[in-house]
Amino acid sequence: MQVLQIGCGALGSLIAQATLTRGHALTIARRSDKPVPKGAQSLRVDVVSGNGLSALGTLQPDLLLYCLAPVSSGAQAYRETYYQGLQQVLAHVQSAGLKQVFFISSTRVYGAQAGEWVDDDTSVVPADAGGQALLDAERLLDALPCGNTALRISGIYGPDRRYLVRMAQQPQSWPQQSHWTNRMHEQDVVGALMHFYDAVAEGQSLHSHYILSDNSPVLQHEVLQWIATQMGWPQPETPLSQPVTGKRLRNLRLQASGYVLQFPDYLAGYTPILNALKSQQRDIE
Repeated sequence: MQVLQIGCGALGSLIAQATLTRGHALTIARRSDKPVPKGAQSLRVDVVSGNGLSALGTLQPDLLLYCLAPVSSGAQAYRETYYQGLQQVLAHVQSAGLKQVFFISSTRVYGAQAGEWVDDDTSVVPADAGGQALLDAERLLDALPCGNTALRISGIYGPDRRYLVRMAQQPQSWPQQSHWTNRMHEQDVVGALMHFYDAVAEGQSLHSHYILSDNSPVLQHEVLQWIATQMGWPQPETPLSQPVTGKRLRNLRLQASGYVLQFPDYLAGYTPILNALKSQQRDIE
């Protein structure tokens, strides 16, 4: 299939490599002039300013993947990158031959923050402007004549995404409240997307959205304590305060699709990461 990928950051680069490995023809549109993975075609496009967008109209993709991240965490950057950017791309891409549009979204569209269980059928009520920008972007897909799917991803981690590992190393930075956390290993994000690419190629219909998260929501302190124990780092003595915050995600549609997670929980995902860090420490010593 002909795939047009908008964006090629850390996650996008992994997706691009997997797309090429699958044998798809890939064109990547990105705002920087950094090289793209070997085998992909590159276009210089800024979806916010509009520079280079006209080039998208010369392509005839079967699949479109919108995979961008804002340059800052502010509400305006979120709206420009997700809503306005996607709107401009959809206005310039030829839709006649499109089979499916994928939008990399976030579980931020679910505003639950008191430990509630959330699944694919839970109503979306964003709690902040960033979540609303993502939801507004998702709704742009409703007007498309082709299949469209928003992938609502929880906290992505991997060998170079070690937010919780860095937090575990600094006891003074541990949260004071008991907080539910949900994660998805970057390799499972890529694997799930390739699984969906294959489904489209086989003529299967996809849902309008999927929660991409592992099988086991967990209290953040449990993960931090386990990481600290594994690495021999000190832990804070301050007891947790209440109430419980965060949400607990169920990936029911992802499981029903037939995709099997490589890293179903934090133990499976973080063990090789920590083993690599221990090996690096031994090499330094």
